[in-house]
Amino acid sequence: MKIITTILAVFFSSILFAQKIDTDYSNNKKRAIKFEFFSPLTGNSTFGYESYIKDWISWEAKVGFIGLGLDPDEVNPSGFFIKGGPKFKLNPDFVTDDLKGSHLLGGKYIRPEIAFAQYSEDIYRFNSGSSTETYREDFTSIAFLITYGRQYILANVMTLDYHIGLGYGYVSSKEGRYNYGYSNGGTDFPVAISAGFTIGVLLK
Repeated sequence: MKIITTILAVFFSSILFAQKIDTDYSNNKKRAIKFEFFSPLTGNSTFGYESYIKDWISWEAKVGFIGLGLDPDEVNPSGFFIKGGPKFKLNPDFVTDDLKGSHLLGGKYIRPEIAFAQYSEDIYRFNSGSSTETYREDFTSIAFLITYGRQYILANVMTLDYHIGLGYGYVSSKEGRYNYGYSNGGTDFPVAISAGFTIGVLLK
């Protein structure tokens, strides 16, 4: 008798639990335009676009305009970088009263992404004495990163996102350097890292 009572209790409680979960996300805005908030401080301006696909999966792409930002080292950088990939939601941010995921684009995530940069900079070579030689050098870089982050949705209007990535990379200079959207190690240590903070606006 106790076994039957337990089974019935579990059965009805599971039904009640299922009824409490609200899966109507029709009011969620499923696209966003973003901006890397601190990117101008690092010599570029980076913009992004995210779109929801299905089953807590979205995709995101970014483009950075190298040279559209501060230039404290006075190397006159110019060029671009692109990166992007799918975002896999780890778990939704739940609203505690009805166990509904707060937003389809909100929560922690993992994003595998490919990044590519093409740009040029002024290089200064100090010769003997006080003379300085300046020449222009082109750089090409590519990286594959696994990025972890968390995105907050504010009133179905704005997004706030922080993220950090780690992976492998290559740069044509053979030496480790910052490629404006991410950093690459040299050929002896070809590790790539990235980090950022974005702010965005949601779209229908």
